[in-house]
Amino acid sequence: MASAVWRGTPWWGPPPPAPARPLTDLDFCSGAQLQELTQLIQELGVQESWHGGPKPGADLLRAKDFVFSLLSLIHRRDPRVPGQTELLLLRGGVREGSLDLGPGPLGPYVRGPHYDASFTVLVPLLWLDGEEVMPDLELESGSAWLRLQERVGGASALEAWCDCLGPSAPAVKGACPLEKPPRDVTGPETAEESQRVLGDSYHKSPAPVEEQHGDLRDSAERGLLKEPHSDVTEQLPGQPVPEPEGRGPQENWPVLCPTQVAAWFFSSLSAVAVSLTPEPGAVRLVHAARHAGVSTILLSTPGPPPRLLLFDLVPGISVAGWPERTRTHAWMGPVAAGPTACYLVPGYGAKKEDGLCWRICFARQELALKARIPQPLLQAHAAAQALLRPLVAGAGCAAPYLLRTLLYWACERLPALYLGRPENAGACCLGLLDELSRGLEAGGLPDYFLEGRELAAGEGATELTGALARLRGDPVGALRTAVEEAKTA
Repeated sequence: MASAVWRGTPWWGPPPPAPARPLTDLDFCSGAQLQELTQLIQELGVQESWHGGPKPGADLLRAKDFVFSLLSLIHRRDPRVPGQTELLLLRGGVREGSLDLGPGPLGPYVRGPHYDASFTVLVPLLWLDGEEVMPDLELESGSAWLRLQERVGGASALEAWCDCLGPSAPAVKGACPLEKPPRDVTGPETAEESQRVLGDSYHKSPAPVEEQHGDLRDSAERGLLKEPHSDVTEQLPGQPVPEPEGRGPQENWPVLCPTQVAAWFFSSLSAVAVSLTPEPGAVRLVHAARHAGVSTILLSTPGPPPRLLLFDLVPGISVAGWPERTRTHAWMGPVAAGPTACYLVPGYGAKKEDGLCWRICFARQELALKARIPQPLLQAHAAAQALLRPLVAGAGCAAPYLLRTLLYWACERLPALYLGRPENAGACCLGLLDELSRGLEAGGLPDYFLEGRELAAGEGATELTGALARLRGDPVGALRTAVEEAKTA
């Protein structure tokens, strides 16, 4: 701890930040000056409004109200969807690593050509007290299997979720049928009307809006996704499910299938979406599609200027308490104020043939952690994320969430005084990219919250490693391109 004198009064604290030395502070790999990298990161932060946190404008607030109102309409149609007071709104979509969904394709949406900003809404459908019903965790594969007892929360779970139950045999883990091709539903407006509202931003959209009157179409027909590995018919809504005799052990309880939960959720969403009547000057829903366990909607705001906002709606389950192997770390202090809880969300397992499974995530704790991460490190992460974004577009790779995980490990490993110095943002950005490359070469990273669990990188890890190596050779040029794109946007 250094001492300084300010107006005759000793003040104890860290020394003021020293400017980088351009002739010596060089990146050995690329020869780039760290001072120039830091300046570009700061300029990118100004363009994307990192400083002071997100500044929601009128268009964002109207879009958020539209999403909450849409979920309220779904709640009226099906009470299994909760009211808006139980929602968790996160900045950034799932393709930017907002949630741990595992390695899997989530659609070809790219920030810039297809949307201006993205958000994630986690919608818990069930609340488990953690005492009588706990998920079966397989830490090696990162999967969780949830078996429902006869009654949950005073209601009959077998009756309420009869259309979302999978096989009840305990040995048939992973036998839940894979999903049908994702669906795509849009509003009643024509393509010409949509392009007039959205301008060039929507003109470059991957899925042009066609005139539809409440019908659903497979997004595979529009080139949004390749055919899934299987086309097993899903269980029909209302199909009777045999109840086990008595309560019995938990191994005999039926399994709540994440594939069918995601399909039911999107079916309810689309039923409400096609009934909406667009109003002049109001927010419009122009696109909705389901990719695995995520329902993605694109909203156009009237502006000016008109914007296209992406919201990823993820159905999940809130579980009180934490698993036995949850890590505790000294640097962050208490993980979160209030009662401890985690979520189960539909995601991909470590193996491709597993299909969709429940994945345990700590979204509430990660939201609390973000407030404790030094600002320069957050800026370095945002810059690395901007560089990574075009490389992972449409790929089934979990790199964006792996990059987020490296934030927590950096806080665990490096001194806070180093991470908190603004002149170190450039070095931190390069360090995150290097650590991500090493994790991709190794096939994954250790989970920050659960001991013994590995976060798999996915099938596109090899190609992404090569792309990162090429980017790493000229980080200044890549950052300049990102800054110019942010200015254009």
